[in-house]
Amino acid sequence: MAGPLERARDIAAFLGEGGLPILGRVALGLAGAATVVLLGGPIRRIAQRRGLGLGESFPPLVHRALCLALGVRLRVHGRASGERPQLVVANHVSWLDIVVLGATRPMEFLAKKEVGGRILARELVALQGAAYVDRGRKRQIPAVNLEMARRMRAGAAMVLFAEATTSDGNRILPFRSSHFEAARVASIGEGQNGRAVIQPIFLAYSRRGGLPVGRADRPFVAWYGDMNFFNHLWRFLRAGRFDCDIYLGAPITVTGGQSRKALARRAEGAVRELAEQARNGGGNAAGR
Repeated sequence: MAGPLERARDIAAFLGEGGLPILGRVALGLAGAATVVLLGGPIRRIAQRRGLGLGESFPPLVHRALCLALGVRLRVHGRASGERPQLVVANHVSWLDIVVLGATRPMEFLAKKEVGGRILARELVALQGAAYVDRGRKRQIPAVNLEMARRMRAGAAMVLFAEATTSDGNRILPFRSSHFEAARVASIGEGQNGRAVIQPIFLAYSRRGGLPVGRADRPFVAWYGDMNFFNHLWRFLRAGRFDCDIYLGAPITVTGGQSRKALARRAEGAVRELAEQARNGGGNAAGR
C-alpha cells in the first residue's frame, strides 16, 4: 500500500495532468447528490415506513448526479419490462454497477450484510432500498428470499448480481441459483396471477475517453479480488471518462412450477446472449 509520500506525489501528478477540472466535476456531482439526499432522504424514508411510493424518483436522481461526478455516460439498449413482480439479473463488474443501474430507474438491491454496518453506505442503501444477505450463513438464505419476494410483490424491481462477486470484466462467471427462488416465491403470492418476470441485463463498460475499451483498460473500471476501494476510485478518476452500455433483454417468465436452478440457467444464457450482442456492435441506444 502506498505511503503518505507516494500518495502526495500521486496527487501532485494528478493535478499536474489536468486533475483540477476532474475534481471540479466530482465536487459538482457530489454536491448535487448530497442535495438530493438531504432533501429527498427524509421524505423517502417516511414514505417507505408507511408503505407509500412517494419519493421513488429521488434515488435515480442521486445516482445520475454520481454518474456526472464520476464521468460516466450511460447508453441504454432496449426497454425495461414494466411487469411485476420483477427480479433484475445483471453481470457484476464493479462497485460502479450499482450507481449505473440505479441511475436508470427505481430499483432495490440485494446487498451484503457488511454494507449495512457502515454508516454512510447504510444511509445511501436505506434511501435506495435493499435486502441484506450474510453469505457466510447459508441458513439465512430462505428468509432473505422471502424478504426479496415481499419487496417484489410490493412493486420493487429487485436487483440480483447472480455471479455473487465481481469479475475482471473479461468474462461472465457462472450464476449461483440460491436467490432465484425469490422470483419463484414472488410468482405464487396472492394476487400475482401465478407469474413473475426476470429482467436480464448486461453491463458493458465500452469506451474510455471516446476510444474502445481493451483488456489493458478494464482494471480501471473492474473492481475484483483484493483491490482497495479508495485506491481503485482514485485510479478510475485519473483514467478519464467512461461510457457504459446497458443491454436489456426480453423478460423471462417465472412460474411456481419452475426450479431455481432452471431459472438461473435461463437467466445466465440470456445475459450471455446480450454479451454476444454487445460484442457484435449492439444496437440503437438512448444516451443519458
